[in-house]
Amino acid sequence: MRIFPGQRMEESMRCEEIMKGDVSTVSRDATVQEAARLMAEEDIGFLPVVDGSGKAVGTVTDRDIVVRLVAQGLPADSIRVHQVMTNKVVTCKRSDDLKAAQERMKQSKVSRILAVDDKGAPVGVISLGDLAERQDEGAAGSTLREVKEGVSLTH
Repeated sequence: MRIFPGQRMEESMRCEEIMKGDVSTVSRDATVQEAARLMAEEDIGFLPVVDGSGKAVGTVTDRDIVVRLVAQGLPADSIRVHQVMTNKVVTCKRSDDLKAAQERMKQSKVSRILAVDDKGAPVGVISLGDLAERQDEGAAGSTLREVKEGVSLTH
């Protein structure tokens, strides 16, 4: 079952029903320049960071790059992704209940949750925007407020 924008979340929705699949990833050993180039090519601002086995070990955002590299005057062509990434990875499984994943996002104060397979490899992403498209304004606003209170402090 796929849910489309404007359609409400049902009580028993699973993460796989709204996650965006075919998620691009970047190696923890790639240069920040390589990560930024991939973000530009795909018009995205978030990449899961994976180790040699494909397991998610962090995330890197366009904001991470600006704050931890550009603002410091560091060279993007020699700094590795693992040096600027966020180590905290908040995950769910495809089959997890969507409301539980949403609660995990609130508690962890993150605006995206990474869906992973049994080996920890990224298979999709759910963002606050994805949730907002499927909820009434009050519920979406509540989630956004709770997450954003922590994002500015932790991210």
